[in-house]
Amino acid sequence: MVLDFMELKDFIDKSGLKQKAIAEKSGVPEVRLCLILQGKRKCEVGEYASICDALGVKVDRFIRKSSHMPDKTK
Repeated sequence: MVLDFMELKDFIDKSGLKQKAIAEKSGVPEVRLCLILQGKRKCEVGEYASICDALGVKVDRFIRKSSHMPDKTK
């Protein structure tokens, strides 16, 4: 299972909530949250649960069941 950070980012953008407010409420540092939402940093399970709690959504909301990783060797 993989975090769909793009769906998470879209949800946050559409909600009108500021990343700073989500960071404060979740306890996840704002810079770290920004990197997660850009797909530049993996999101730890505890961080993810805290972010979902701050957004008021279930933890399975942004999880994909499978991941197809493109072959970067081509």
